[in-house]
Order: sequence, then C-alpha cells, then structure tokens
Amino acid sequence: MKSKGLLLALLLAAACNRFEPFTFVQMSDTQIGFQDDSPSFCHSESLMREAVDQANALRPECVIITGDLVDDYTDPVQDSIFRVRLAGIEAPVYLVPGNHDYPGGTQEKRQAYIAQRGYDRFSFKKNGCAFISINTNTIKDGTEEMEAEQRAWLEKELAAAGKCRYRFLFLHCPIVRESIQEKEDYFNFSMEQRRWYLDLCKKYGVDIVFSGHCHQEFATEVEGIRLITAGPVCNPLGHGYPGYNVVKVGKDGIDVAYTATR
Repeated sequence: MKSKGLLLALLLAAACNRFEPFTFVQMSDTQIGFQDDSPSFCHSESLMREAVDQANALRPECVIITGDLVDDYTDPVQDSIFRVRLAGIEAPVYLVPGNHDYPGGTQEKRQAYIAQRGYDRFSFKKNGCAFISINTNTIKDGTEEMEAEQRAWLEKELAAAGKCRYRFLFLHCPIVRESIQEKEDYFNFSMEQRRWYLDLCKKYGVDIVFSGHCHQEFATEVEGIRLITAGPVCNPLGHGYPGYNVVKVGKDGIDVAYTATR
C-alpha cells in the first residue's frame, strides 16, 4: 500500500510539473485615480475596463497585476472601482502590492494591506512553470528584519522551483530599468539590493523578472536575466502609453509583447 501511495504521489508531482505552452497577461499600475480629474474616476475605470476586456479575449491562464492597484489606498471609491473591474477578469488573478497600495514598509502597514487584499506575495506553479512574487515596499522602505525574512522566503521558493521549465519573478518596483549601472532613484533598487537580487536570480535560473511602477515600458537583459517593466493600465508618464504585457510561453522560448489598450 505504501508503494502505491508513493507512486501516486510521484505521478501527481509529475503532472503538476508537466510543461504545456500557454499565455498569461501582466498588467501593472491600474492605479484608479492617478492623474484623473474625471467625475468618479470614470477615465481610470474606462482604461481598466478596456484592458480587462482585451485580456479576457485572449483567454489567458492567469493575470498578474504588478502593483499600484489604486492611487490612494484610503479612498473607498477608488477601491470599489478597482474591485468591480477586478471581478470582471475571467482568469485567475494574482496581485502584487505597490507603493500606492500602502506607503512605507512597517509591519503594521504590511499587515493592514494583507487584511485588505489577502496576501502580499505569492508562489505557485502552473503548466510546469514557477510564478513567484515579492513585496518591493519591504525592499525599498522596510526594516532590515522584514527584508531578511522575505529574502529567506524567496530563496526557499526559488530552490523549490528547480525542476520547473521556466521561473518568473514579479515585482512592483524594477530592480533596474535599463542597466545595472544606472543611477539609483525612486524607480529602481539600490546598488547593493540590485546586486543581491540579480545574483539570487542567476543562482536559481530565473528567466524573467516582471515589474511596473515606472508608467512606461522598458526591456533589458542583465547577465542572462530578462528584466521587463510594463507600462501602465492607467495614465502614462514619459514615453509610456496605456497597455499590458501578453506573455506567450512556448517550449522553445518566451515572447513578451507590450500591447496598447487604445
């Protein structure tokens, strides 16, 4: 009986890790209310509605929203609009917190966000691939103890994904936008932080790091790791325009296409 149970467990594990081509969508910075003076934030709502409608037409395996869900986390109107549009997504959805979803990196604010949204990081496997997210508020604004705990959790999850075909990491703030040597600012990690996280990604074979935060799209590669920053669902900055990433995961590689919503 024990041998049959072990065989069943092995077969189930193999099925969970079996790779099949699929598509998923990355949205970022839905940020209801950002630069929006329209009545009841109807402009923000229309942008998110269009992104959701287009994503549903793709029938993706899942949708990942990489932070700044609303502009003002204390505004119940913004939160209500976000929740209504979120409910319209037909695929499973996973949320990553952004700096507008709770300011500062204290444990109390983190727990308040978790009480509101359910979690502040995730790890799951789908079609033989690993999907892992971390909370960059903890990295940018948190305490050393909070970041050390998250680093340990992340390394454990990456180690557990060793047999996956591809490994994806999801953040709000990018590690870097264009170069590991770029100047440290509001839109990237510190020099020490970027080096630590890139080394960890190399160690465990992370294929792509997805992020947002910048309200304009960037794509680069550092030491074999693709770093892709999505533009916003909401109003853009700089060269950006509203859109989302369509990610097609195939046996021979991964195609990421930033797609405009208008």
